[in-house]
Amino acid sequence: MLNIYLKSKIHMATVTGKKLFYEGSIEIDEELMERAGISEGEMVLVVNVNNAERFVTYVIKGKRGSREINLNGAAARLAEEGDRVIIMAFTLSETPVKSKTIILNDKNEIVQEK
Repeated sequence: MLNIYLKSKIHMATVTGKKLFYEGSIEIDEELMERAGISEGEMVLVVNVNNAERFVTYVIKGKRGSREINLNGAAARLAEEGDRVIIMAFTLSETPVKSKTIILNDKNEIVQEK
């Protein structure tokens, strides 16, 4: 039987920008994506720590090293610049999966990897 398991998590990312009138998505620094094991186009669940909003969207690759986390389209209404968010990707598997987590500081620099 297939179960849904957490595959990747970017913990406590800081929203750096918003583009309301843009095709919906979340734009993540390419380096952060790679370190967390998240791919462009992948579906993610985003949880806003500041206001408890939760939403599902897909990932767009951002500029490597920019440390930017940008919300686009309707998702831009669910967070403000400076809000902290948790970005999670999941996978289907018959057996438990060891997830990859990166923890960020308020400048979106990696402070810990698990």
